[in-house]
Amino acid sequence: MTTADDHWPTTLARVTGALDFEAGSKNGVHARPRGDISQLPALVNLAVHAAIALDKRVAASDTEAPVDRKAILARKDLSRAMLDGLAATFITGYAAAYRVELARILWAGIADAPRRRLEEMARPRP
Repeated sequence: MTTADDHWPTTLARVTGALDFEAGSKNGVHARPRGDISQLPALVNLAVHAAIALDKRVAASDTEAPVDRKAILARKDLSRAMLDGLAATFITGYAAAYRVELARILWAGIADAPRRRLEEMARPRP
């Protein structure tokens, strides 16, 4: 039996796959969309913004649900690899592992009401 929300886990995997990670000089590593996302469907665009907002929470080691230790450690591995200047193949692997974790916790955070939860997650925090 399928529901109207069965596509979200796959959509969120694609959303996190559309993120790129940059190493900044002062702020460490941060996520940003890869390319122009303005032409994406509204909910997918919202999911990209929610993923970026969630990445900021993971970067800050926020342990409030849905962020968990596994995601925090995956992001720290990616950050270390990027800031230490490891080979691109290692960075690609760490980024892929972190994208999987980001999609997983994003789905955990929105599963009960995807549209409403995405709007809440994408909203800027004070």
